[in-house]
This record gives sequence, structure tokens and C-alpha cells, in this order.
Amino acid sequence: MTAAPFFYRLYDRIVRSDFRLEEADPCPGSEPDLHIVAADLSRLGAPFQGFRHFAPLVEGDLLRFRDVGAFLVRPGGGEIAVDLDPAFDTRLLALPLLGPAIAILLHRLGHLVLHGSAIELGGKAEIFLGDKGAGKSTTAASLVAAGHPLIADDVVAICLSGDAPVVAAGYQAMKLDSHMEARFGSDVGHIIEPSDGVFTNGKIRFRLDRPNALSPLPLGTIHVLDRGAANGFSAFAAADALQALIRFSYFPRLGPAAIANGQAAALFAKAAGLAARARVGRLTVRNGLDTLSELAPFLSHADRRDHAFA
Repeated sequence: MTAAPFFYRLYDRIVRSDFRLEEADPCPGSEPDLHIVAADLSRLGAPFQGFRHFAPLVEGDLLRFRDVGAFLVRPGGGEIAVDLDPAFDTRLLALPLLGPAIAILLHRLGHLVLHGSAIELGGKAEIFLGDKGAGKSTTAASLVAAGHPLIADDVVAICLSGDAPVVAAGYQAMKLDSHMEARFGSDVGHIIEPSDGVFTNGKIRFRLDRPNALSPLPLGTIHVLDRGAANGFSAFAAADALQALIRFSYFPRLGPAAIANGQAAALFAKAAGLAARARVGRLTVRNGLDTLSELAPFLSHADRRDHAFA
């Protein structure tokens, strides 16, 4: 931890932080919506097995990582308390803090939080989801490298409370396969060091030298990625859309406690509400890095969205 406080804008909230977060956009100091504070959380929680442990408590949601530290998320109090292991490298703090900890906060505030990437295309937020190896990071990164603004990577938060769903702007950093770095010019951004570790799984962390969008963007299409011989899009029926939204939701990734005691029903209600209001479908992306330049024109032509082409 260094001199405090720091002020940032994250997911359409003003954040006052005791910690420097290189991934986030600094902003002038003002009345914060969220406080990120250093705290002693040693009184909470018993020893646990494995790398990560999540437990909803009376005090808030407690998230702990072995050899990293603990995070107590209190949405009602507008606070995330952070208690780091003394040996933890604080340059890596954004990975657990702006990943699962902020996802918990946004989920508790009523957003549907998806594990994926979102970019701006035609004034709307296009979201990319997929299993490991489906290429969601590579697909989103290629669109960003081509000049389309990044909205969020890893944690995509959809606000459901208004007349139409909107997507909150996160921060200008991405996890990338190392071969994607060459697609970004030297004036576009830089690698955040250290670039590898238990959170990144062999990927680099790349910080774009671009500002965040200041307002939420209208939700465009939610794409579940696949690979194939030709680009194509096929809209899901309502039941398949609901299944995809639940499958790629962030909160259940935290473990059994995230779907116990009515948690699963609450998530189902959010996903069902969005499935009835959103366009969700399977996006087949043509194999090969050199073909990704075709993707933005394909996505931009509504009359071709439900067709495959060679």
C-alpha cells in the first residue's frame, strides 16, 4: 500500500481506495460511491482447503485466497475491506479485487454479472462469452486492437433496473494471450508487470492507454463463441438464452456457497429477466487469427446476423 487516498471511476461508480490500482482510470476526488479500505479481517473465517474460499456472512461476503489475503464485500455499506498477506505483491491486487471481489459487489447491487468481455460497436455493448479455449479474449482483443473501445474484460456487469438493459464501463485492462500483444501498437498501451501468475494462467495483463466510457452503454447482442469454417450467428430460443446466461454468470464460479440458501433462485430470476429482453445467440468465428479482421464488418450488418458466410 502507498499514500492514500486514490480516486477512480469503475463500473460507473466513484471509488475511493487506500490502494493504487494501475488498471483503473483516475478521477478527481469527490463523494465516493464505494470505499476500498485496508482492514484487519483476521477475526473472520476459519482455515480452509484449496486456493479460494467464499462465504456469505452477517458482516458481508467474505472472499479469501491462500497467500493473497481476504476481502470483505459490504454493498450496503458501500465498502470492500482488504486484508492482504504481508508477502503478497500489491501490484497484483487488481486481479482478485477488480475480478471476483468487484463481481460480488455488483451482483449484490442487482446487476447480472457475466464472465466474459464487452466492446463497443455501433454505440452498443457487444458481449462475448465462451468456454475456455473458445477464444473470447482473443476475439475481444482483436476488435479492440482494430479500434473498437473496450468496455470490460473478465467482469461484465449488466444493469437491469431501467427501461432497457445497459452495460457498465469497467476498466481499460485485458488478459491476453501473449501472441496478441503484437496486434497492439506501442502507443496503444503497455504490459502491467508482473505479467504472469496464479491469476493470469499464462496470459499477459495489458493496460490500454485509453479512457473509459463515462456512461453505461445500451446492451447489444450477447454472443456465445464457437469456432468454425465460416463466420455466422444464430439467435437462441428463450430457453437456450436463459441457460447460457446462467452458465456464464460470474457468481456461481465462487463455489457451492454462491448457489446455496436461495442464491440460485435469485440468479435464475435475474437471468430470466434478461433473457426476455436481450438478443443472445451463438457466434461462430472463422478459424485463424488473420480472419478476425472480418468480424467487425460481419457484426455490423444486421441483415447478415442470422446467416453464415464463407
